[in-house]
Amino acid sequence: MQRFYRFSASFLGAGLLTLGVIHAAVAEVPYASGGIGDDDPIEVEAMRNEYNLQLVFAEQGSGAYLADVKVRIQDAAGQTVLVAHSPGPLFYVSLRPGRYRVDADYNGGVLSKAASVGEGRRRELYFYWPHE
Repeated sequence: MQRFYRFSASFLGAGLLTLGVIHAAVAEVPYASGGIGDDDPIEVEAMRNEYNLQLVFAEQGSGAYLADVKVRIQDAAGQTVLVAHSPGPLFYVSLRPGRYRVDADYNGGVLSKAASVGEGRRRELYFYWPHE
């Protein structure tokens, strides 16, 4: 059984940063999602340094940031360790060292990438969807 807790904080009025923690029987996977725009750059950089995997969602060609992305992360054994919604174009997660498959779903278009996460290293993955 999983329990989900979500906490929200607003920075500089319009910027929204959503923090969440998934409690699962096996592991606890903290994550955060934020935007660009009005978010305080110092807060965004501090958040970036707290997590070992950063996902960025954008449109192919223009590079326009995309929001409202569903995220699923599976470990090397195929076990789902996180299912979450990213309301912003930046998604941060703290994972145990290992190999993972990251699926990102934007408007039904699913992109998948592999990631190796190591101790003390930060990994970045960029997901680009074709312009609709």
